[in-house]
Parts: sequence; structure tokens; C-alpha cells
Amino acid sequence: MSDVDHALAQLTAIRTQIAASTRFRGFAPTVVASTGVLALIGAAAQFAAESASFAVFWSVIAVAAGGMIGVEALARSYRLHGTMADIMIGGTIRLFLPFGVAGALITLVFVRAAPDACRLLPGLWQMLVALLGFAGASTSLPRSVAWAAGWYLVCATTVLLLAGEQGHATPWMMGVPFGVGQVLVAWLLYRAKEQG
Repeated sequence: MSDVDHALAQLTAIRTQIAASTRFRGFAPTVVASTGVLALIGAAAQFAAESASFAVFWSVIAVAAGGMIGVEALARSYRLHGTMADIMIGGTIRLFLPFGVAGALITLVFVRAAPDACRLLPGLWQMLVALLGFAGASTSLPRSVAWAAGWYLVCATTVLLLAGEQGHATPWMMGVPFGVGQVLVAWLLYRAKEQG
């Protein structure tokens, strides 16, 4: 390895370390809040449905919300993080991807193998979002996001208990936790941006 190659490798390692210790600012509070509004609209629009169609309905909303956040995060990241954007985006994807894959696999298994148990999915999804929030608050997101993760954890526990006792899930078991939770995340991101 030549001296130039060695120096370039060291610069890449330094950039990676700087990116790892830098807060990711790609999430736009307004877009995150709009996903909360989308959840509330989804809850108001959905009528009582079979368990499997309930899961499909909310999976479509989750993909739409994730797409909205992802597209804006890419654009914002290149504007705000400049040359470190690719490293920052990669780190954020590595953080979020396992939770998204776990949620998709859990949903697939429930829909295919245990459709009667789909009533538990809202609580399980909220539990995954809570864990994601705690992980993000300890790495690349503002620490205050842990408050929203706590909200999702309380909601997940409550929804799992209610769905287990009632024997079914309601649209509001998704709409209220995600509507309030996403608006809370947006507010926390906005506050962190204002505080520097």
C-alpha cells in the first residue's frame, strides 16, 4: 500500500468516526408529523375489518410513511451533511433496517400462519418502534427522542393488553399511538434543531 493509499484510508476512517459521532439531521419534523396525521386519517378511514386485512391496511400506511420520511431524509441529508451524507445515510439505514425487516417478517408470519392473532400486531409494531427510538436516541438521533420511545413502549403494552382482552384490534389502537407518537417525535426533532 502506497503512502497516498494509506493516507486516503486514514482520511476515510476519520470521516467515518466523525459521522458516527454526529447527530443525523436528515429527518424533517414536518414530514415526520405528517406521518402522524396519516395514521390518524388511516384510523378514521378504516372500518372494522378482518385481522389479515387490518394488517395489510396498516402495512400499506407504514410503507407510505416510511417512503415519505425516506425521500425527504435523503434530500435533507445531502443538503445538511454535505460530503458526509453518504456515511450518515448508511449508518441510519443500518440502524433502521433490522427493525423494519423484523416488523415485516412478524407481519408476514402472523398473516400467513396465525391470522386470528393479527390483533396483536399493533402492539408488536409499537414495541419495535419503541426499541428503534431508544436505539436511535443512544446513537444518531437527539437523546430527547427517548421520550417518544417511552410513549411507544407504554402504548405497545396497553394495546397488547387491550387486544388480548378484547380479542380484536381497532383502528384507533394504531391511529392514536402513531398519530401522537409521530407528532411528538417531530416536536422533539424541531426542539433539537432549535437548540443547535
